Amino acid sequence: MNFDKKDGAHKQCVLLIIDGLGDLPNPELGGKTPLEAATTPVLDFMAGSGWCGLIDPIGPGKIPNTHSGTGILMGLVPEQAGHLNRGPVEAAGAGRKLANGDVALRANFATMERRADGFLVTDRRAGRITSDTQELAGLLADVDLGDGVRASLVSTDQHRGVLILSGRGLSAAVSDTDPGNSSMPARLNPCRAMEPEAKLTSSKINRFIDEAFRLLARHPVNIARMEAGKLPANGVITRGAGLQFEVDNALHKLGVEAAMISGCNTVLGLGHFFGFDVITDPRFSADIETDLDAKIAAARSALDSHDMVFVHVKAPDICSHDRQPLAKRDFLQRLDLAMEPLLKSDVIVAVGADHTTDSNSGFHTADPVPSLIWQPGTGSPDTALNFGEKACRNGIMGRQLSSEFLARILRLMGY
Repeated sequence: MNFDKKDGAHKQCVLLIIDGLGDLPNPELGGKTPLEAATTPVLDFMAGSGWCGLIDPIGPGKIPNTHSGTGILMGLVPEQAGHLNRGPVEAAGAGRKLANGDVALRANFATMERRADGFLVTDRRAGRITSDTQELAGLLADVDLGDGVRASLVSTDQHRGVLILSGRGLSAAVSDTDPGNSSMPARLNPCRAMEPEAKLTSSKINRFIDEAFRLLARHPVNIARMEAGKLPANGVITRGAGLQFEVDNALHKLGVEAAMISGCNTVLGLGHFFGFDVITDPRFSADIETDLDAKIAAARSALDSHDMVFVHVKAPDICSHDRQPLAKRDFLQRLDLAMEPLLKSDVIVAVGADHTTDSNSGFHTADPVPSLIWQPGTGSPDTALNFGEKACRNGIMGRQLSSEFLARILRLMGY
């Protein structure tokens, strides 16, 4: 798509990125998806008087991850999506500036057991730990791994964090230790060098994981958690190693003043990467307890000084990963109610998503995501009578890529 800047007056837009919005029919909901089962009068109104369609975040048949799917909606040039690794994005979200040669990795606190042949991961998120992670990370804030390599673990939100390795001769060409969303328990994957020059890095990551387990297992926080019947956060798993990376952003070429509102460290990191104004608040969490009214109020306030305001909501993705379709349905109903004030502003309102997350399996899938664009006073109703996966199949926008969806929004804004 052509993102070259055009002169002239332009309209404003709020784009809601609903993480993991798309889903598949679930027997717990009578064969409907959580979105189809939800009562969403605001979204249904927008669907019937706007433009609907299905969006492939990175391409038909391709399974997106959060940072690439979200990044493209924020203006990341699609050709660069495959080169933007999770680690540096997480570091940016944590406010950590990587030095030249530093390797950053997305990290999770996890529950692990030491076995004779390695580690067994019994929970990838340590029971979705929500407290005391700063104290645990402080224990691993500066770990000497030998050979001039040091490691620093930074806690971000809940079980999530970022691991930064500093030293000479490091490489990001290493494998993930995170076993992924496979059935638990699962073996921890030893970190392996994908290129000869990465052998030092892989060995240091393995040493860090071993040292982290030794220190965390006996920490008072974890002893107290076990006494309370909770899972200990006694291990660290890693994925998405990367170096600092310069990215191009379509909104910069257009001169669009953009803001990102989120409580998710990954998305805040993307905002920093792209030079957006990043707006966060302790009330903006990356779970179902997030204050949706406060997020929408922040978006309306941000319109005073920005052309485009992105609002990211993480909870639907979490519900799907935890295979809780009813919780996802209920959250979408809350979100629908919170969105109503946006329709009172004279702005374009769009709804998109980074990927589909199947609440049956708990995995991301390649299925396209329902999306819409609403503009006050357009008088051009869509054929969709409600907002859902099936209804959007016949929407006016048809099926297109996220980059094309963003380009359509920008054209409506006057760019």
